[in-house]
Amino acid sequence: MPSHFLPLLLALLCLSPTPSWAVGDQQPGYVFSVTVSSQQQLDVVLNRAEDLRALFNPDEHGKIAIVLHGDELQLFQKDNYSSNQSVVERARLLDRDNIIDIKACQTMMRNLEIEQNELPSFIEQVPFAPAEIERLQKEEGFTRL
Repeated sequence: MPSHFLPLLLALLCLSPTPSWAVGDQQPGYVFSVTVSSQQQLDVVLNRAEDLRALFNPDEHGKIAIVLHGDELQLFQKDNYSSNQSVVERARLLDRDNIIDIKACQTMMRNLEIEQNELPSFIEQVPFAPAEIERLQKEEGFTRL
């Protein structure tokens, strides 16, 4: 490249928009779109999230969002807590330790007749899973897995 283009290139780099994730300390993360039907299948998803977190330095890689929009939502219902206590508590601890951020699709909740107050408070409820997944990708730079 001719040397007279170097100042122009540097100026363009300085003027280029900064990605939304680069503004603060928050790094882009990963998003799992989850539709499973058993506690064992959800355990596999939680294992995968733990494995990913173990491989990466959290200061260099962002949070792992798990967007639930299938029958697995029923595992978290208060009425089903006693039979699913181990997976619910595991998810709660992973969320508390900022390893994962669990989100529940309110559209699917309505389809499954799950009231908003029937899910644990650590689960963030979002209106529509596909829109939330797209938002995480476009606005926050998340990678879909």
